[in-house]
Amino acid sequence: MTIEQWTIERILNWTQGHFEKVRPDSPRLDAELLLAYVLDCPRLDLYLRADQPLNEKERGAYRELVQQRAAGCPIAYLTGEKDFWSLTLEVSKATLIPRPDTETLVETSVEKILKWQQTHPEATCNIAELGTGTAAIPLALCAELQNLNIISVDCSAETLTVAARNLERYQNLLAPRNNSLKLVESDLFSAIEPAANLDFIISNPPYIPTETISTLQVDVCQYEPSIALDGGPDGLFFYKYLLKTGPSLLNKSGEMILEIGFDQQVELTELQDDFPEWTSSTFLPDLQGNIRVCCLQLEC
Repeated sequence: MTIEQWTIERILNWTQGHFEKVRPDSPRLDAELLLAYVLDCPRLDLYLRADQPLNEKERGAYRELVQQRAAGCPIAYLTGEKDFWSLTLEVSKATLIPRPDTETLVETSVEKILKWQQTHPEATCNIAELGTGTAAIPLALCAELQNLNIISVDCSAETLTVAARNLERYQNLLAPRNNSLKLVESDLFSAIEPAANLDFIISNPPYIPTETISTLQVDVCQYEPSIALDGGPDGLFFYKYLLKTGPSLLNKSGEMILEIGFDQQVELTELQDDFPEWTSSTFLPDLQGNIRVCCLQLEC
């Protein structure tokens, strides 16, 4: 095959076959995402321009990305972006890559906040988020709702720099919708005043047991930041903290909505017994049927 014969169609087919051997989860999609990134075009254009040959610079850039993906580097880190909810978010190796599973947390939060707003017309809903990462969750909430005042904390200044750029990208979801989103560098919720009088706490905290991280797929354990995965020896460190600290930050009928591991329902139910301030809890499944969200409420 001559150099001139490396058209978009041919190079996609070759890359798909290569990924089927080393990264079989989504070989065609991976090949398309990387080539669309190199050519700076929508994926649909790859088919509209299927007979177009790649030049030497394009082939070299694509080859480098394919090699990195074959070694395990996530697509989102190679392209610097990840779609989540209705958003396209910047990501970096300092941030956890937003997952489709977390959209269940967003959907549940939207439903509960809308219900709260029905009984508090014209009021601003005060929310705190622990571990914002890319700011995926608060921005998704702002895309669906109005009159929100959100404080999102993270312990990493580098992560918050990425989150701030995502806020800048989606300014139209903030002031024009009467939403406020403040990013704060903080060790847990230490930077939030005890008298915050929050209506909701929302979080997708790290919940992987420390010793389990090394057993996860290469894309995760070797590339994503361990600080965003590590939930302590039993995976429950942040839940214990939130169950203990939440009542002092929430108003008397406040709610907490948390993403959890698919196998943590029993442990969290038992853990809740140590914190009687939480009078009710509900567990909800994600689209795959795995328990993914825990909703807790203080006494009404």
